[in-house]
Amino acid sequence: MERTTRVSPEPVRRYWPEALVVVSLAVCGLAPWHRQALFWGGLPLAFALFCVTSLRPARTAGIALAAALATAVSTGLPRFEHAGAVVPFALLFAVAWAVGFAVGQRRRYLHALLRQERDRADREAAAERLRIARELHDGIAHSMSVISVQAGFGRLVLDDRPQDAGSALEAIETTGRETLVELRRMLGVLHEDPHDADDTGLPPAPTLADLNRLTEQTRRPGLRIDLDVAGHARPLPPGLETAAYRIVQEALTNVVKHADASTVKVTVTYGPGELSLTVVDDGSIRPVPARVGRGLTGMRERVALYGGTLQAGPAATGGFRVRAGIPLDRPQATVDVWERS
Repeated sequence: MERTTRVSPEPVRRYWPEALVVVSLAVCGLAPWHRQALFWGGLPLAFALFCVTSLRPARTAGIALAAALATAVSTGLPRFEHAGAVVPFALLFAVAWAVGFAVGQRRRYLHALLRQERDRADREAAAERLRIARELHDGIAHSMSVISVQAGFGRLVLDDRPQDAGSALEAIETTGRETLVELRRMLGVLHEDPHDADDTGLPPAPTLADLNRLTEQTRRPGLRIDLDVAGHARPLPPGLETAAYRIVQEALTNVVKHADASTVKVTVTYGPGELSLTVVDDGSIRPVPARVGRGLTGMRERVALYGGTLQAGPAATGGFRVRAGIPLDRPQATVDVWERS
């Protein structure tokens, strides 16, 4: 049985410009014995120089040009009566090299632009994934904290105060349902075309107008939450609205998880050049400098995105205070954060 051996064409595709240069140089080398050798070898050599210069690094192109000029001089002079006969070939090689260099520079420039565009797309995709992860963390962490607290409260009062236990169960049901809707919305963002996001039938991202619902959802027996809106309320950019909502949500989550507070005051102030968000509770705190929890880190990053300032630490009247100021002119952000134990 006859066996057939196949040779991979990959080396030929990879090194064909160099191979063409070598073959053309070999043909030109016959010039001392054949008058037409330099002519018939010179034209392919010029084309080979163009290919090598446009496709290969400058060092390889320079070596090829030097070899072509050396071959033209060393093989052409003994055959022709005067040195001027070699000049057209030298000019031909130089022009082919120059054109190839220009084409190569253009090709490398376009490749660099494409690479930069791919890198930019990768960075945007990574930033979007980070944003979605933060949205999921903030929304689900808050909801799970509320569910956990309400479930614990309902268990404690189930026998003595069944009405309060029923209210806690109702809050758990409502929070769980809203969390599922929010999760569907975020997963829809991952799978749908951004241009079709309005056609998914899912609710839009939360804004400051949803703070009333947020405080009602977080409120429980024994925890009073007051919401105060000052200044001239007006529509803000959607991204800023969502960021401000998440900052308040995360601050309330920290109250539910880490404080034994009985009262929380949420103040939203629409100033002429700044949106101020303040959340103050009367719970116990233990300041630990230079340590920042994940929730406070998320608030810090959101504030920094809009060039705002964030202070989080002990309140002057006791308890814990979080204040975020988001200006319109976006100056450099400053952060002063303590962690509640």
